[in-house]
Amino acid sequence: MHKSSFRRHALWLSVVSALLCATSVHAQDTSSTTQDNKKTKQLQQVVVTGTRSTTRTVSESLAPIDVLSPKDLTATGAGDLASALNMLLPSLDFPKPAINDGNDALRPATLRGLSPDDVLVLVNGKRYHTSALVNYNESVGRGSAPVDLNSIPISAIDHVEVLRDGASAQYGSDAIAGVINIILKGAPGPGKNSIDVYGGVMDAGDGENNGVEGSVAIPLGGELGKAPGWARFSWNYQSVMNTNRAENRNPTFNYPPRDFINNPYPPPTPYERYGEPAEKVLQGVINLDYHLGGTLELYGNLILGKRDVTSNGYWRMWNNPDRNVTAVYPNGFLPHIVNPTRDYQGTLGLKGQAWGWNWDLSGTYGENDLIFDITNSINTNLYHSTGYSPTHFFSGRYATKLGVLDFDAVREFSPGFLKNPLTVAWGVEYKKDEYDVGAGEPASWYFNPNALDPSGNVYPGGSQVWPGITPDLAGNFSRHNYAAYLDLENDITDKFSAGAAVRYEKYSGNVGSVVSGKLSGRYQLTDNFALRATASNGFRAPSMAQVNYSSTVTLVSNGQLVQVGTLRPNNPLAIAYGAKPLTPEKSSNFSFGAVFSPSDRINATLDVYQIRIWHQILYSDPLTNTNPNFPQISQLQFFVNGGDTRTRGADLVVNYNQDLGNWGRLNNGVSANYNQVHIESISNPALLGSYNQGLLTKGTPRTKYSLYSDWLKDGWDVHADLVRYGSVTDVSDPSIGLVGQKFSARWLMNLAVNYNLQSWTFAAGVDNVTNQYPTKVALSNNGGYEDRLNGLQYSALSPFGFDGRYYYGKVTYHW
Repeated sequence: MHKSSFRRHALWLSVVSALLCATSVHAQDTSSTTQDNKKTKQLQQVVVTGTRSTTRTVSESLAPIDVLSPKDLTATGAGDLASALNMLLPSLDFPKPAINDGNDALRPATLRGLSPDDVLVLVNGKRYHTSALVNYNESVGRGSAPVDLNSIPISAIDHVEVLRDGASAQYGSDAIAGVINIILKGAPGPGKNSIDVYGGVMDAGDGENNGVEGSVAIPLGGELGKAPGWARFSWNYQSVMNTNRAENRNPTFNYPPRDFINNPYPPPTPYERYGEPAEKVLQGVINLDYHLGGTLELYGNLILGKRDVTSNGYWRMWNNPDRNVTAVYPNGFLPHIVNPTRDYQGTLGLKGQAWGWNWDLSGTYGENDLIFDITNSINTNLYHSTGYSPTHFFSGRYATKLGVLDFDAVREFSPGFLKNPLTVAWGVEYKKDEYDVGAGEPASWYFNPNALDPSGNVYPGGSQVWPGITPDLAGNFSRHNYAAYLDLENDITDKFSAGAAVRYEKYSGNVGSVVSGKLSGRYQLTDNFALRATASNGFRAPSMAQVNYSSTVTLVSNGQLVQVGTLRPNNPLAIAYGAKPLTPEKSSNFSFGAVFSPSDRINATLDVYQIRIWHQILYSDPLTNTNPNFPQISQLQFFVNGGDTRTRGADLVVNYNQDLGNWGRLNNGVSANYNQVHIESISNPALLGSYNQGLLTKGTPRTKYSLYSDWLKDGWDVHADLVRYGSVTDVSDPSIGLVGQKFSARWLMNLAVNYNLQSWTFAAGVDNVTNQYPTKVALSNNGGYEDRLNGLQYSALSPFGFDGRYYYGKVTYHW
């Protein structure tokens, strides 16, 4: 980090701290007694993530945690959970790359600049399944197959708890960067049922987003308030139209003019469709709870989701014989990728009390199923071999499946040598992961090595844009593991709280076993100031997708479309290029922070952290294939334990509420994240070049700030926020002719107005009020997936997308 950059951000934090101190003095002058402060703390929301205690609040947490309400999520105007979290959490990044094949449908979110695979997602405290598709393009999250956050509708969410701390010892693999725990809406009650209709459109006139969502709960077995149980159904129907921000949005420029001679593209720039995909979304969630008698309680939830996403690849020029057949498409064509994706997850459990223990026995099964239907396409190899090719292909499917059995028990003990009760929690877990790869129809993968184009090269095989999965790559793969943990937590004195956790896991499939541990502490120096710290080690087993995913896709390399194959690490061709069996990532996580709560109106936290990861699993560069026995792929890539990284950063969160008397009330907040990823070593630089390394260190913003204010009076709620997304960079490497570019930071303003009239709420808002776009890609930039020459004028690295201003409205009825 440059010294000037450090000084600039240090100065910014100093200014905020000074303002905070000034405000705190005012707060102390006008606050009530210490007893009132204690009462206020008791009214704060109790958290369940990162602790086994049932009384720990946000400000009393031993580790940094954010709690986001439905009001927070809906105030963003976002129609999906990941986009909302991106606007609310400075430590989270959710870019929106386009022409990314199936990754347009399943986009990854990162926490603290680490791989999306390093974030564990829970629903009601139970592990949620991951997506089936690997992010194989050269964009943020490259090589990951994380949870699809957008498979859970916002209408079903009571709140979200985001633990910004390593938690492998508490929850197992994947919790290196932190934990996102999604808590579903529960019991019925007055005003807790709702249905709303919403709609929105981009300033450019495209991207219409319309839908109906709601949440309704009913009592089971009796009247409201007396029934032994309840069930809640939440749903979302959503229709989203695509957007296009390519430099040329008129496809007729690509049609062959009569005088087209020795010019690959008609002026000014070739047509592409570059933007958000079109989506049809149907989601439903059932959450239930029933008291069977005594202390025995039955609970469960079922999450069902169906999304049909239509994206596209590059335009195939009419006069490119390898990519087009003029007898079928005389003007060229734009191939479409239709990804029907299905998510299913269900949990059923029993909990109760026995011998002083609160116990919980549950089973969970989840699945993500992704299909590749390729339309408006052709297999040129098949056409020139047989004289015919279909234009619609079933090119295969991927599915990931998760089965988990959990038993957890927790109890408080009061030994004489401790002043306060000791919380003891332990549990065991069995988990089975499966990964299915299904072959496409024969026409989707047909390849004849003897079918030569006019230049003497072999015609590319398979359906254009996404060749089908061949039968030899299909199969079912599985792995299981056993785990046991012990977790202790105690308020050792009235001022000092501590926790310790240890977890043992043993995997099949040559992964082996691992022990992870965590220590946490919090010391209340004064009534309104506390220090906290954590230290832990963690791990992440290679995902089933990283071990077993394989495909051939069409990507851009030096401005040309090429066939790139992803090979399994045990593939002989991959081994010849340096592939080795994958081993688990190992990590250490240290954090130190302060909590400042001088009154019931102000709360501030500042946490600094360091995360080290050894043997991090990375996706290799596309390597030129020189083996003549595999002519169907020009380049190949695979997963590798690529190197060691160190991440350092800081999180600042300040909330301040002000009573304005007859003028209502103000809720204000400032949050900020500084995050720097440093590569300490690379195992094989020939496999991980400059651009790949740059995605880790400069592909996500080093800084991100958020300021918000809510004004509430009578039935009005006026919300405004400013989010600053820091700069990101395509790296340069003159030694290999790699020319990159820095994309400047941007401030985005969002406004929303809500008015409550009895049982109705009317809302309207504007996101990106000033219509900010990222820095345009330079014509000289040849890094990664950038392609300004073909009209892709905005970078896929943009942390806020590139669609511009968005208007929306919503009408909600509560009862």
